[in-house]
Amino acid sequence: MHWFTSLFATLLIFTQPVLASMNKCVDENGRYHYYANVMPAECQNQATVEMNKGGVVLRTHAVRIKTEDETDPAIQAAEEQRRIEEQRRDTVLLSTYTNEEEIDWAMERNIHPIELAITGIEKRLEIATNNLQKLQKQVNQAKKSGSPGLTSLQESLIPATRDVKQLQHELKRNHDRIDGLTAKFSADRKRFRELKQENL
Repeated sequence: MHWFTSLFATLLIFTQPVLASMNKCVDENGRYHYYANVMPAECQNQATVEMNKGGVVLRTHAVRIKTEDETDPAIQAAEEQRRIEEQRRDTVLLSTYTNEEEIDWAMERNIHPIELAITGIEKRLEIATNNLQKLQKQVNQAKKSGSPGLTSLQESLIPATRDVKQLQHELKRNHDRIDGLTAKFSADRKRFRELKQENL
């Protein structure tokens, strides 16, 4: 009977539930968070400390930083594509020009026709603006005098206003093209200089 009692006590000890260890972390705001099994969102990407039920630290889990090999494959593919494209541009740059002066000449050749277009647009815009101003004065006079031609004049304002706005938009677009080309050729000149220095 005594051996049965001892066996029962032993089984009772080994079948008692094991208390889970306690974990804690400090979030980005300096607040402590405690958990047993499920890690709270605040502890994601944070170092954690594992303790026993008495509060004694058992081990510390540092934040695991991903290595380059573990980077998102999509990011790696995009980076490789960017590298290939940059290498291709460098090859084209070195095969197209032999010195920086040639880059400046190429920029002038590309910008010159746009500058001519801008000159033509500015003249047309000046004429269209003067025409619009005259029409506006006629409309104002017709309103004061109660002229029956007011409706016709107001209708004429619509295409005149549209012409001015279109020319203004076209003028801005061409100035933007020049700015874009200037920036592109400046970047090409800088990169060309770097590549030449690397090959010295």
